[in-house]
Amino acid sequence: MLRQTDHAMLRSVVGDRAMDDSEADRAAIMAVIRAETEAWLQRDALASHWMQSPQTRRMEYFASLGVRVDEGWDPIAARIKKIVERFPEKHAFSERVRWEKVNIVVDGNMAWMTFDQIGSDTGEDRKRQLRILHRIDGAWKIGCMVMMESSVEEANCPLIEVDADAKILWTNRLARERMHDHPGLAAAAGRLRARQRERDPALREAVRMAFRELQSQRPLNIAPKQAWAVALGEDATGIPLHCWVLLEDGKTLVSFDDAETLVRRIASAREVFGLSPAQTRLARLIVDGHDLAAAADLLGVSVNTLRTQLQRIFDKTGVRSQAALVRALLSAGAPST
Repeated sequence: MLRQTDHAMLRSVVGDRAMDDSEADRAAIMAVIRAETEAWLQRDALASHWMQSPQTRRMEYFASLGVRVDEGWDPIAARIKKIVERFPEKHAFSERVRWEKVNIVVDGNMAWMTFDQIGSDTGEDRKRQLRILHRIDGAWKIGCMVMMESSVEEANCPLIEVDADAKILWTNRLARERMHDHPGLAAAAGRLRARQRERDPALREAVRMAFRELQSQRPLNIAPKQAWAVALGEDATGIPLHCWVLLEDGKTLVSFDDAETLVRRIASAREVFGLSPAQTRLARLIVDGHDLAAAADLLGVSVNTLRTQLQRIFDKTGVRSQAALVRALLSAGAPST
């Protein structure tokens, strides 16, 4: 009969062995994923690391290309072959790739690994990955790969990620370059602030509203993508300054100096309020800070013509001042379908 101390020792031995087995499995899984990635970068054979089964899946999301799903090993192999033929250049893993946030879970003969892969063929991009593996005849094989490209990382405008209290969590390169002397925004004690103190409450409230929406966990197809426009005053030349608080990739972000967002917002306002092409051109000039005299010179029409157009814009948008009009135009969202 085993004594109590023997039971404790047995539990300790079994626990250590289970831990050793688990660590061995994790190391083996890491080795498989690393070998498969190296084979991909070297444009070498990687089929040996995959389950060659009709149930095998390869799923990808790219910000510019959307979603692609290959079902079954044969379509996956054909897809990989086409990519290799089109982009034959080889790369070394150590020069191109690093992994962050690696998490591996093993449950019997199944396991899954999640990680962020920074760098691949370009050496710069970030992709979030999930690999599901099966143990077959003692060897781990990839049964499913899910790869998602972060659209935030690919943005061509300044972006700042904030929490509910406007604490800065992350900035992209453009934001770091422009924040130092930006006339409308500043970083103070680790938080994003409007340079003009009276504008700061509106910025904080927009961040709180966006964060509440983010925490609601509503499916994205229920409501169109939202962006809250915040007026930041004017620069030294009198041009209005704005930023947008928006949701992307599960984050609350602030964008600024974003010409593309401005174009999209004006286009959305045109649809929402039913603006004519002439009214849309005038609306854009007003958002850019031009008064009616300057807009008349740019458009080659009389000031009286623009006054009539502006009044019709006021009627359509339900506002009675140019400042309120700018807020309405920049906050307009495209109607959901």
